[in-house]
Amino acid sequence: MFNVFKGTLLALMREKAIFIWSLAFPIILSTMFVFMFSNLDASGAFSPIRAAVVADARYGNAPAFSAMIEALSEPGESQMLDVTYVASEEEAARLMRDTAVGESSYNGGRNAGVVGYFAVNAEGEPSVHVRGGTVPDSADNVNQSILKAIADNYVRGRSLVEDVAREDPAALADPAALAGMLDTRDLTEKVDATRNPPKESVRYYFALLGMAALFGGQIGMTAICRAQPNLSALGARRAVSATSRTRTLAATLCACWTVSFACLAAAYAYIRLVAGVDFGGRDAACVGALAAAALLATAFGTLVGSLPKITSGVKSGLLTGIVCIASLFAGLYGEPTMKLADAVNATVPALQYANPATQIAQTFYSIMYYDTYQRAIEHVGVLLAMTAVLFAVSSLFVRRQRYASV
Repeated sequence: MFNVFKGTLLALMREKAIFIWSLAFPIILSTMFVFMFSNLDASGAFSPIRAAVVADARYGNAPAFSAMIEALSEPGESQMLDVTYVASEEEAARLMRDTAVGESSYNGGRNAGVVGYFAVNAEGEPSVHVRGGTVPDSADNVNQSILKAIADNYVRGRSLVEDVAREDPAALADPAALAGMLDTRDLTEKVDATRNPPKESVRYYFALLGMAALFGGQIGMTAICRAQPNLSALGARRAVSATSRTRTLAATLCACWTVSFACLAAAYAYIRLVAGVDFGGRDAACVGALAAAALLATAFGTLVGSLPKITSGVKSGLLTGIVCIASLFAGLYGEPTMKLADAVNATVPALQYANPATQIAQTFYSIMYYDTYQRAIEHVGVLLAMTAVLFAVSSLFVRRQRYASV
């Protein structure tokens, strides 16, 4: 039995076509993902808002407002504004007009144009002027709302201090009381809903691993075709050997799983170390998920390879077609297919249990984002159940095959 395992392993390692689909393809595709999704995660991050400030004599007579602007534009993690100081409102309006609509939206993690400008009137009250024509749900519109909120908060605080000065001037002598009046309490507690910060790009790598695992079915299909006496001379020799057919198939499947798992592990290492995709520091759990995915791929390839009265070329095309369709509903082919996959899962949740690519992707998703392994274990259980069904159906096809002459 060990000789069969060793012989099958060596024979599979000499098959270049197997490694093209099971190893080279996911590595090449993940490299493309690095360039395609390099700005995807950064696009949702906040960048300082580009704004102009009219630094004229009126602005100089409003020290509280100028101090607030300087604090909000101070470089650091809490920087909210990226301020450009100008001498007049005409110059500020020109800067804002020269920025086309959409140029100030997120571009490479930084705003490219001026969203609006601040100006102080004769009474010392600030006003904000923004460009019209922005789309309601765009980043420009959000940034303009933030500028308006900054001006409104200052005006409310200034009005409060003036009212207190008129009614109880002594209250302003206590710095702590004054700070308490102007303090805007944050009643919202920030709680992370997931174990790791969500990243949009990693979902595509999860779907890629699902596709790579299913393409590992080529390994099982090739080995099973070679083990059949009517399809290969090697299968004919093994059929008349002293080793039983059950032990021969068991050794063959073990060799297929070994090669498939090795290819998946190599692809995962490339994605993790070279592509720089962080799986939340749970590499051991991810390797366990890869082992289950490789076992499913072996069962899948065994089923396709054991189909009777079909040539090897047709079997290969059938396997490739099934993998591509399954990957489509796992969301691999870009944002439209990812939205399609989410819509299908939300509308008909039961369908995801029939798609192994989705289950593999969801396994890695659960490992990365859930605090416990409960959801990941559930998905692995589904994968193992699929594996058992595929092996059971494959055994029916293999056992019913009889050969009049070998």
